Amino acid sequence: EQWFLGITKYAEELLDFSGIDWPERIEIMQRNWIGRSEGAEISFGLGYEDVGQKEVRVFTTRPDTIFGVTFFLLAPEHPLVPQLTTREHKVEVEEYVAWCRRQADYERTALGKEKTGVFLGSYVVNRLNGEKIPIWITDYTLLTYGTGAVMGVPAHDERDFEFAKKFNLPIRTVIAPPDWSGEELAEPYVGYGTMVNSGEFSGLPGERGYEAICALLEERGWGKRTIAYRIRDWLISRQRYWGAPIPIVYCDKCGMVPVPEKDLPVLLPPDAEFKPTGESPLKYCEPFVNTTCPKCGGSGRRETDTMDTFMCSNWYFLRYTSPNTDDAPFDNARIKYWLPVDLYTGGAEHAVLHLLYSRFFNALWPIYATEVKKLLSIFSNPKKPLL
Repeated sequence: EQWFLGITKYAEELLDFSGIDWPERIEIMQRNWIGRSEGAEISFGLGYEDVGQKEVRVFTTRPDTIFGVTFFLLAPEHPLVPQLTTREHKVEVEEYVAWCRRQADYERTALGKEKTGVFLGSYVVNRLNGEKIPIWITDYTLLTYGTGAVMGVPAHDERDFEFAKKFNLPIRTVIAPPDWSGEELAEPYVGYGTMVNSGEFSGLPGERGYEAICALLEERGWGKRTIAYRIRDWLISRQRYWGAPIPIVYCDKCGMVPVPEKDLPVLLPPDAEFKPTGESPLKYCEPFVNTTCPKCGGSGRRETDTMDTFMCSNWYFLRYTSPNTDDAPFDNARIKYWLPVDLYTGGAEHAVLHLLYSRFFNALWPIYATEVKKLLSIFSNPKKPLL
């Protein structure tokens, strides 16, 4: 199991910097990391009996370019890829998926990187014009962003343009640049303009076309206006010894059971062995792993991942105000007296990690005071240190 904190639910709150006197560039870095985008979620049809769903959805900030879609991209890890891969493309697709999985996300999306991809042999249907659109997988489409699917509009997106040129795919202009006379574009036009080659919407200014297409999508149940964020929920599971143990017990009868508050904190064992297995050292420490289910009293197994160390470091400034408090993570009265500080010194490299997560913890506290207090108590009891 992998454990996450739902930071995406607080994206809007974290975009509110009122009352925070920080350098502008730090705020910009956090805004870009959160990555708020307004657009539409649009469904494309799937007409295959052996596929478990009848549509696949994409998020786009430019629904006004929907008539310019000439290919459809899925992330290599998308669960639909095996179902949509035809027999004659199976070997090539599987080899490409394995190759993509060996790369980090930043490598796959690096600017200037040569575009790669493989055709699955299947098609989606653009419901606005009935066209069959070929489905490809490509390394620069990530499962962790949006829906893991992208509509390829090469005339109006730089990466899609490069992809279409590489694989000789059609490029259809649907937003006319200023003074455009119908010639093939030498480079993608990413601005707004008059809609062309767009059926009944041709002739509309792009901004009006955006609204008109969204209205039609919603009327017919093919899509809806929505907001997407680049930020993903915070994965806190770490396969290492140094960190706060995740207080979960796995029981064959009861499933996942939280460790009761009276049994917290869960302590790290002093006799764990460090071997190059690529897994948590706790996994092979039987006295730690083997335990009793808190619910039924039967045998259980402890979670052996530990928490991301940011779970401990993102609230140390709160603990500094009351280091001798032994019945709570911190003393609210002393926090009100000492905080906020006049000057906080730290490097800009912490902008999208420590500083953002610290703001997240402060957002959690007033909303889920009881639950967060329990969470923090896992690793804040000075009478029972973790190590």
